[in-house]
Amino acid sequence: ELGVQFLILDNRMDSNLTLSDIDTLISRKVNGVAIAIPEQKMSWIVVNRIFEAGIPVISMNYKLIDKQNRQLAPHIGIDYIKAGITAERWIAKRLKENQLLTDPSISFGIAELYSKSVLEIQEWSETIKAGLSRDLHGINKGHFYRINSPVNDAAGAMITMQQLLSEHPDVTNWIIYAGSSDEMSGALRALDQVGMKKYSLTLSIEAGITGKGNFPGSSRSRAVILVDTYKQGQKAAELLYKNVKYKIPISSKTDSVYELKE
Repeated sequence: ELGVQFLILDNRMDSNLTLSDIDTLISRKVNGVAIAIPEQKMSWIVVNRIFEAGIPVISMNYKLIDKQNRQLAPHIGIDYIKAGITAERWIAKRLKENQLLTDPSISFGIAELYSKSVLEIQEWSETIKAGLSRDLHGINKGHFYRINSPVNDAAGAMITMQQLLSEHPDVTNWIIYAGSSDEMSGALRALDQVGMKKYSLTLSIEAGITGKGNFPGSSRSRAVILVDTYKQGQKAAELLYKNVKYKIPISSKTDSVYELKE
């Protein structure tokens, strides 16, 4: 629509491939870069390479940050704390509706699929945990079980969830929240293997296009925070174009659209 040439490189959420892609972009002398990095610990080298080439860059989804978690470049993404509040309210509502807090025959556990490598997922997880602990009587820290899992690793999530299930056979119902659909699919496979899938309440973050009807496979026991990554890409293109053509500064943070789908 803007009448410019563009080049899309799939980094396959691989760090080494991402760096190779950046070298390709620099050698092609592009005028701007929008990037979704696979892990934040590589932020510094990514920013250095692009900035040294004199190219404006926008991060999408996860911020480019330094070791002190300070933002290094303009960013487009959702407010993960607000999304965490939205998620916590949905989980709390379903807990009450399903009487998980009051039925003495039910023993429930809350599994946090937590990523040490992504600041935003840490913010999201901590917000949900704090909200549930604050707002619901009958929930305490003993109900929470943290699983350290890479955001895009279904196999890793399945293995760690299997271990959690074996360590806590007394739990009859699981509430699970995760930073990605990949992680959630792995956790659900682990539940399915022991016949506990239908006794779960799950919520994860997923990429998609908002306003397109119900999320496939969702139900009142499953929900997603649907992040409109298509609009993220559109906005990144617009901001880069205006910066290159008209020298309009790029805002340090641009909020993107999300909605809860069940």
